[in-house]
Amino acid sequence: MKGRFQLDTDFLIWALNHRGAERDRLLELSEADTEICMSAIAWYEFCRGPRSPGQLALAETFLSRSGIVPFSREMAELAADFFRRLGSPRRRANDISIAATAMVCQAVLLTRNHADFEGLTGLQLG
Repeated sequence: MKGRFQLDTDFLIWALNHRGAERDRLLELSEADTEICMSAIAWYEFCRGPRSPGQLALAETFLSRSGIVPFSREMAELAADFFRRLGSPRRRANDISIAATAMVCQAVLLTRNHADFEGLTGLQLG
């Protein structure tokens, strides 16, 4: 299964803490020829925790060399455009930025909360 995947915060938390579909998918992807990363914004959400150093280290073992994707100008402009078009939904600002990162990187965003990303045309959710 080749491809690029970005993890949303909720997906990573669930995969690390619960047995089930998310954990199975993360393990499957980590053993396949895939690139797994997170936007810097999703990583921030994950790190703000509370997380132990061991939990942070475990999470990083699933990330590819590209690891944490910095939030670029192109991503910021795309996110701002979505933000304005969706009526400035402040509670979704981080989700919109996470989505823009996945879109610019041409990655499938793995999330448990598909509703958080409604209205973001062109985003591939997994």
